[in-house]
Parts: sequence; structure tokens; C-alpha cells
Amino acid sequence: MALMYGRRPPKNAPALTFASFLRAAAAPAHPAQEDYLVTLPGWQLLGNDVAGDCNAVTWANMRRLVTASLATEYYPTQAQVWKFYQTQNPGFDPTGTKDTNGSGSDQDQGMDVQTGLEYLHSTGGPDGVKAVAFAKVDHTNVDQVKAALAIFGGLWLGVQVLAANQEEFHEGKPWTDVRGSPIDGGHAILGGGYGTDIKFITWAQETEFAPSFWNGVVQGTPLVEEAWVVIWPEHLGTKGFEEGIDQPQLAADYQAITGSPLTLS
Repeated sequence: MALMYGRRPPKNAPALTFASFLRAAAAPAHPAQEDYLVTLPGWQLLGNDVAGDCNAVTWANMRRLVTASLATEYYPTQAQVWKFYQTQNPGFDPTGTKDTNGSGSDQDQGMDVQTGLEYLHSTGGPDGVKAVAFAKVDHTNVDQVKAALAIFGGLWLGVQVLAANQEEFHEGKPWTDVRGSPIDGGHAILGGGYGTDIKFITWAQETEFAPSFWNGVVQGTPLVEEAWVVIWPEHLGTKGFEEGIDQPQLAADYQAITGSPLTLS
């Protein structure tokens, strides 16, 4: 069974960078391997088997992970996922058809990750929670990736999926950079662990990126195009955030990017 994607090409607008406000020397110690996803069973497809709502599903999966780890678990509903999806596809109707305005129609056009993050920061998600801020992570810097996961528990990832990766997914194998396999689509997913491979959730299952995929380049384009941390209200005051984040630097960077002061409370 072919599954759907839905990540638009990155717009690469100015954004905070995680490395700028990471207190690397004081970042929480992290073990050689960690899996923040494994304790949460019952991940859901949330429509990504029929529509290009992977970015909205990533929002729901991240909110579930953050609330389960730091508060009371809340998994956004299918209706809330559609609502977030409609912020970039206002004409989309999940009850519509391919020939009208439903899945597979001209109104089902996926989402840009950064635009979605900007919306969550400015307006808040359908669960009523606003992102405090968000920042780019250099996925090629493994120590930075591990520090980001140790502090925030998850990474919002944007990748290019090869046709062969669908086969690997259905066979329960880690995704690899398969020579000669064409790019099948852009995809947004939740990263939530590491070891030899980077662990992530997609299409309601946990799987992994092998190093060849994580570091892979096809036709001049990295297979991993985007990696973001999102600062949610639940992160504020946690041990990891207090120790690992240079908050004055974060506030200064935020002011420089947005022209507004950052409220960390």
C-alpha cells in the first residue's frame, strides 16, 4: 500500500538557529543511545494514508510526545489535524472527493514546514497551544542533534523520500540511501531518538534512518532538508531547558529576527 507525503519545498526564510543559543558545555548529558518514542504505543496515521497532511500529523505527534513527557498526555484528534492542515489548504474538505475538494484534489497541496511553525507561534495550534519559538538545527552535526533531542525530546524533520524507502518501510527496515532510487516525495516526520540510526515516527509506526540516508544527497539535494526544534510552553523551566539553553542569547536572537521581545514565562 502506497502512503502519502505532503511536505512542500522549504521556503528558507530567516529563522533562529539552535546552535546560537545552545549552551553546549552545559547541555544535558545524553547517553550513547536514546529512544523517546518507544514508550508511547498507538501512533496514528491521522489521514496521511489518503491526504498530504504529513506536516499536520507531525504537529499532532510532537504535541503528544511533549505532553506525555512533561505534562498530561494529549494526542490531537483527526479533526484538529485537518484544521491545522487547512491553514495552508483552506479549500480542502476531508469529506470531499478527488474530483472536488477532498484528498487527491487540487485543494490537497501539502504544507510548508516553516510556514506551519510560524502559524503555531503566532496563532497557536488547534489544541489552543502556541509555540514559544522554533529554530533550525544543523542535522549534519550529530552532537547538536543529540543535544536537541536531550533538551526537547523531538525534532521536526523535513526529508526527501526515495521510492525504495516505501519498500523498506513496509519491510520494517531502516531507511537507506538506495543508489538509483528516485525521489518519491517530500515528507515531514517526528524524530525522537538516536543510536547508530536516527529514530522517527511516520505513518503510525516507529522506524529509523540509517546513516546513509541521514547523510545522503540525491541530485544535489540532501535527503534531510530540514530539522527544527520547537520550544513549547511545557519546556520552560525544565532541567534540560534551564541547563542547555542560553536564554539571554535566545531572547537577543529572537529580537533580531522578529523585532519583538521574547516572553519566556
